[in-house]
Amino acid sequence: MEYRKEVVNSLYRVTEKKKYSNIEIKESIFRFDNKQEKDLYVYNFYGVIENIIFVDWVIASYSSIKISKINDKVLNILRLAVFQLFFNDNLSASKIVFESVDLTKKYLFKSHKFVNGVLRSIIRNKENISVEISKLDKLEYLSVKYSYPAGLVKKLVQEFGYDEAEQFCIASNSKPEMIVRVNQTKISRDLFFDTYNGELFQMSKTQLSNDGIIIKSPHHIENTAMYKEGLITPQDESSMLVGQILNPERESYIIDMCCAPGGKCLHAAEICQNTGNIVGCDIYEHKLRLVGNNIRRLGLENVSLILQDATVLKDDFIGKFDYCIVDVPCSNSGIIRRKPEIKYRMDIDGFEELIALQRHILDNASKYLKIGGRMIYSTCSVFDEENIERVTDFLKHHDDFQFEDFEINGRKHEGFIQLLPHIENTDGFFIACLKRT
Repeated sequence: MEYRKEVVNSLYRVTEKKKYSNIEIKESIFRFDNKQEKDLYVYNFYGVIENIIFVDWVIASYSSIKISKINDKVLNILRLAVFQLFFNDNLSASKIVFESVDLTKKYLFKSHKFVNGVLRSIIRNKENISVEISKLDKLEYLSVKYSYPAGLVKKLVQEFGYDEAEQFCIASNSKPEMIVRVNQTKISRDLFFDTYNGELFQMSKTQLSNDGIIIKSPHHIENTAMYKEGLITPQDESSMLVGQILNPERESYIIDMCCAPGGKCLHAAEICQNTGNIVGCDIYEHKLRLVGNNIRRLGLENVSLILQDATVLKDDFIGKFDYCIVDVPCSNSGIIRRKPEIKYRMDIDGFEELIALQRHILDNASKYLKIGGRMIYSTCSVFDEENIERVTDFLKHHDDFQFEDFEINGRKHEGFIQLLPHIENTDGFFIACLKRT
């Protein structure tokens, strides 16, 4: 029962206070000593966020009060209950109603009869609700069934076609695996796997990344000795490929234009085996402090951090670097499964401004690279206009750059790769490898 209250409180902070779900989860799970309660909290919290358009559509269909007029806490109690009625077969409808009404009495007593009435009406009409949704026109059906705003649905269908857009929505509503990067300055992936597999968690090795480990049923990873001693860092497999494709040599001079939260920058430092100089830049001082904490935890001595706006050309950097990581701000459309609120906050009409920013940062980065140097352009986006179109446009205006081929798991890629959650089961991610000639 305690998890229900925590879910309702967390939903309020994310939906009303615009907090990011991953930060809310990280700060809230430490309230649970019991793994079962923690798992219930995480599953139901993410479940409601992922399906909020659907649950609101259902509530609106059976509420005598407009959603905008329902008390915030009462609305989130209803949202959680409706999610459980449709997506959790382990709870009886009567238990869901009882616990929801009981919690409503504690928040706003006068609303408990309203909550009871709405939920019982939904239960009586549950089968009809699915039929009604199936009758919606094709775009509205995707929007309601998978909880994607209409504008984003339209853009996804334009990008992928209807059937693949639906597959993308399904995959992006699924729970991602917990993947960590092994710190090769301290231990090899093979030795780490042989040492720790089965000790606290069941593990397996990633197929695309050379340094990734999949952890099954993770619980308080940050409290484990393997994390505190700097042996591992949480990072999706797709993001690890940036360092792998960059493949810097030891004693290299590397710049990461937008380094926070630090995964790619610190991976490059590990690949260099604590040699060379990796310069991590970011515009946000508080984010750089978090990167600094990880530098110390990982035992890295070859990374320096600079408060630097990537859109402002720094003369001291021109022609200085062997390698450049350009992981630009983007729509984040590829990481909806990690931060489901992204789909509701995405500014579909603001892409031109975002693309101009990406173009500006990439142009500055190109000036920092030595002749013969290698540059990675990456995004966690699935849209071509942020990805391959951005790179081909750059190459048209920079004839001293060209694609550089690379291999992943024995497969050759001609200068770039687009990873998609519904195909590779990774975050949506684009990586292009460019060489200055």
